[in-house]
Amino acid sequence: MRFTTVLLSTALLLASTKAATLEKRCSLRREPMTIEDGLLVAKVKVGSPPQTFSVVYDTSNSLTWVPSTECNTRVCREQPNLYNAESSTTSVNLNSKKISIKYEEGVCLDARLYRDTISVAGLEVPNQLFGSAYTVKGLGSEKYLGSLGLGGFNEDGTTKYLTSKNSSAPTIVSNGGFAQNGFQMAYGQGSQQFGMVTTNQNGFYQKRGEKTDAEFIFGGVDHDVYKGDVAYFKLPTCDYGDSPFWKTEIKSVRLADTIDIKLAPKSLASLSTGSSFISAPTKQADLLHASIDAKYDEEERMYLFKCCDLEELPTLEIDLKGYRISLPPKAYVMQDSDEVCHTLIDRNTDEEKNWVLGGAFLNNFYHLYDASNSQIGLAIPKVGSAAMIEKIKN
Repeated sequence: MRFTTVLLSTALLLASTKAATLEKRCSLRREPMTIEDGLLVAKVKVGSPPQTFSVVYDTSNSLTWVPSTECNTRVCREQPNLYNAESSTTSVNLNSKKISIKYEEGVCLDARLYRDTISVAGLEVPNQLFGSAYTVKGLGSEKYLGSLGLGGFNEDGTTKYLTSKNSSAPTIVSNGGFAQNGFQMAYGQGSQQFGMVTTNQNGFYQKRGEKTDAEFIFGGVDHDVYKGDVAYFKLPTCDYGDSPFWKTEIKSVRLADTIDIKLAPKSLASLSTGSSFISAPTKQADLLHASIDAKYDEEERMYLFKCCDLEELPTLEIDLKGYRISLPPKAYVMQDSDEVCHTLIDRNTDEEKNWVLGGAFLNNFYHLYDASNSQIGLAIPKVGSAAMIEKIKN
């Protein structure tokens, strides 16, 4: 009789635990994503009634922006939807305030600042600041155009936006980014954490019509989408530039036994879903590629080399604080033809010691962003990733 009671108690405990886990998992909010040109793209809704846009979910930038009906550049004309402020009953024009952002040479946008309701996976944030772009150059494609700002803000929640092309003095906006308003303030969610995980490991470039490639998850950690443990990395507390979000210390980079680059103290790596590539300071990028006889092509703006078998190339190893991250050749190399390859590691010409870990790196992991604990996390997805995470002392 006692044995039966113990079994019944254990069964009830297991059922209760399973129900609690299921309830917690169901409380997470989700948005399906696709991988376009190495970037994670998903829907956002702006205005009342909602206008839907496919945008990059960008952890390196705090400004959310979408193309407007004022935009006449070619990439805007290719979009199925353009933001029409007059069609939204909740739209507020901020007295024609403008912002100009230059990402790199020939890649820029001009936008007017508005406030309106913005929704992601059913989470509505009213009175959200965003840009309505009237000029866009060098960004997007017919499949996506715009950005959901998930990073790049200050520790106190403020955001710096330049207000003119010639101005070096930024306008400070309190809680300007969607990440601060939607996730840091939680809006009914049990956790401030958000993350992205790939579900389709079919390569860097995806073809139209394929199933969902990834998922945006917020309100906590989904323990069912990864295997092993989450490796957590602390955000920097000083010497981090404009923003500590989302950066961490990087120690060294190597290509197996061919080259080992020890980085300067306090070197940082930014986890950026706004970039397709892994970006290294020019001198370090050149050293790394010289070890595999890759030459930089100024016209193509990438490193090219002869390759017959990707499996013969060395593993890329990146040491962050406390962990070694290993990527197989197929994660950082693209084969253009039977004899020519290019790497997904490019030059970060604006930096002398800091790195950017973009889509070529992040799309191999479940990557997590946790402002409440000032940390970022990486875990191996259950589906398809050949990357590895190893705990080390460094």
